[in-house]
Amino acid sequence: MQEKPKPVYAEPGQARVQALRMVWPIVCRRLEEFPNINATQIFEELCVQFPGRFTRKQYKTLVRRVNLWRRAARARGVVVGPKTYRRLNDKPRGRRPDIFKDHWEEMARCLEERPDQTALELLVEFQVRYPGRCSLRQLHTLQKRVRAWRQQAVQRLIGEVSSLAPYLASDSTRLASG
Repeated sequence: MQEKPKPVYAEPGQARVQALRMVWPIVCRRLEEFPNINATQIFEELCVQFPGRFTRKQYKTLVRRVNLWRRAARARGVVVGPKTYRRLNDKPRGRRPDIFKDHWEEMARCLEERPDQTALELLVEFQVRYPGRCSLRQLHTLQKRVRAWRQQAVQRLIGEVSSLAPYLASDSTRLASG
């Protein structure tokens, strides 16, 4: 099986400013052939075809120009598909599965028992309970979950206090009149 050629980028500060202008006709022909081609694919093809001419920073400029070309092409009546069809590879995209989903109820109970517990303490406790299940790299995710849990706990407390407010008001009027 033949290996895919690797793009060769220019060293920072060595790129030619006019490099994209010089290859723009090639890019336009490529876009006319395949209007749904990904800008990343075009840039990598250019870096393979013209090694050492472009830096990675010139990629953003190419993306802007390709987007302008697509807008003009749509105005001419060229059918350009949605961005979902321009994927560079077939790997699934999106968020990773929630690592704490299976144990969140147990973690919430721990937080109910000790609300002043930090996310780090909770994570260390669960690393001891379930070795190899989670690592310190998931600390930020757990911190966000604990923060959301605390906000909900505060909302529950406010709801309890506001539901008791009529009773508290009647007690205070009784005390004031008595």
